[in-house]
Amino acid sequence: MPCMSFYTYILAACVMCAIIMAGCTDISSKPITVVPTTQPVITPVPTESPLVDQGLLGTWYLMGMTGPGGFSSIQTISVQMDAEFSEKGGLSGFAGCNHFSADYTLTGEVLPDGKGIMVGPVLSTLMYCAETSDMESTYFEILQDASSYEVSANQLTITSRLGSTLVYHRTPYGPTAVPKGL
Repeated sequence: MPCMSFYTYILAACVMCAIIMAGCTDISSKPITVVPTTQPVITPVPTESPLVDQGLLGTWYLMGMTGPGGFSSIQTISVQMDAEFSEKGGLSGFAGCNHFSADYTLTGEVLPDGKGIMVGPVLSTLMYCAETSDMESTYFEILQDASSYEVSANQLTITSRLGSTLVYHRTPYGPTAVPKGL
């Protein structure tokens, strides 16, 4: 009998293994359903239209520049320099030798020197004029570093982060007259 009980145990163990293995497999023939993925719906975030200051728009003629801190006056040349601000955030003009363009953004901030503005990058034609190259470089540096502007009557003052200023008027001063004082 002991032999029989050994075979009985082996048979019982095989049956148990078969039951366990049957539980681990899926013998049903259900089809696998693939759920299509949906594309996420992207809802555009409403963007605010750029700020526009009607007083800034139009053509302005440079009357003078000052260095950092607004103290030392930088002599401008007798050639009329100008800047034209468009409603769509574009800025273009003539800097004494080269024409330039840039984008500008009004930040909406109220700062000690006026309203917030960012300009740049400034792109220009690449002509070289010995008598104006240093002055043009300074002009572009101040313009590209602009942090605030103020319009009062017919005058526009742009102030850079370092305190340098560009002072413009609505009317040109003439092709040969260098402005006296600000």
